[in-house]
Amino acid sequence: TQMAKAVSDVVLVSGDFAAVPRMVAEGRKILRNVQRVAKLFVAKSVFAAFLILSIGVTEQDYPLLPRHLTLAATVAIGIPAFFLALAPSQGPWRSEGFLRDVGRFAVPAGVAAGLGVLASFLVTLNVLDQGLMEARTVATTVLIVVGLYLILALEATGGRRDRWVALLCGSLLALLLAVLVLPGLRGFFELVMPSFGGWLAAILGSALAVGFLWLT
Repeated sequence: TQMAKAVSDVVLVSGDFAAVPRMVAEGRKILRNVQRVAKLFVAKSVFAAFLILSIGVTEQDYPLLPRHLTLAATVAIGIPAFFLALAPSQGPWRSEGFLRDVGRFAVPAGVAAGLGVLASFLVTLNVLDQGLMEARTVATTVLIVVGLYLILALEATGGRRDRWVALLCGSLLALLLAVLVLPGLRGFFELVMPSFGGWLAAILGSALAVGFLWLT
């Protein structure tokens, strides 16, 4: 009803129905972008549920502190979602099967991120014996890297968009490195500069998550 009133206002004011196709195209662009951004936020919820069910009910230290989740959510979801929600988009819009479409992406994505984070955390803590703070740093790094990969997989649809999305993800990865390098930011987020073994664990966890996504 509200959309019909808005269209009628435009038509009556301008006396030209040519505004209607542009409004429809803009509306479909918004709906497509909302659907893609929703996949990222639902994947985050699936990831949180996976960690709670897998390690949150044990006596093992939790892999991530609230400030780690804030950093990861900002870099891998909040900032990208702001730009992607406003970006041009192409393709059909279908309201049918919305939840199924979101779930088919979000559930494997959230589980994959959880597997990568958990594996890298446990390897760093129990196998490499690098301490809890470095293990959490590695887990945070893996979560952000996997999140940026999900953005590439979801948004790089060809042409100039691939380059812009790659540039956005590269900039956000550089932001993560800046947090690890700068002592003030590193101390605020309770992170450390990972050792060589920590970087290997981060690569292992990221590869595990990406591999799981390729299989699913």
